[in-house]
Amino acid sequence: MHTTPLTALLAELDAALDATGAPFLELANPGIGEDRVATALLDAGLRPPPAELLEWWRWHNGSREVNGRWGAEMVGPGFWTLLSLEQSLADRARWREMWPAGSELPWDPSWLPIAAGGQNNRLVILLDESTAEHAHVGYWTMFNGPDGPPMQTAEHSLADIVKTWLRALRERYVWWDASHQAWDMGTSTRPEFRLYS
Repeated sequence: MHTTPLTALLAELDAALDATGAPFLELANPGIGEDRVATALLDAGLRPPPAELLEWWRWHNGSREVNGRWGAEMVGPGFWTLLSLEQSLADRARWREMWPAGSELPWDPSWLPIAAGGQNNRLVILLDESTAEHAHVGYWTMFNGPDGPPMQTAEHSLADIVKTWLRALRERYVWWDASHQAWDMGTSTRPEFRLYS
């Protein structure tokens, strides 16, 4: 089992989320094995996953929403709900069907979503731009429409995403509001925190 610095960062993220009082860990699914991930991606016609993507799903295989507890399943910075491997592949298929090659906002076949921000935002692994170790992460939003690129590079590594999330939690850019049982953030955005956070 190959590990990168991401494995330790994800453990740190679990601890940081738990320290906020957020119920994320209650709603995060257990992780899954590397063979299951690699086989599912191969069966979907995708290239072998970078080590970071194997670590990602070894950490948690998505998080689940519970009626009456909207937002409790989210990673606070960016308000992301983690997609399970199965949800990721189904979401990829849906986007490819909705935006095929030649359409206004074509969904590249090598893009694999890993987290959802509502209906229109995704954190996506750009497999063709990833290395054997690092997962190149894109930020997809339909809000840019034809006037801007729907896919933007977020980071060249999942580890860098997690580092930013940890910083956002430490600096209380985003925090868990126990009285409202919801994530909250300041009224103004800060330029050092990218859109995905």
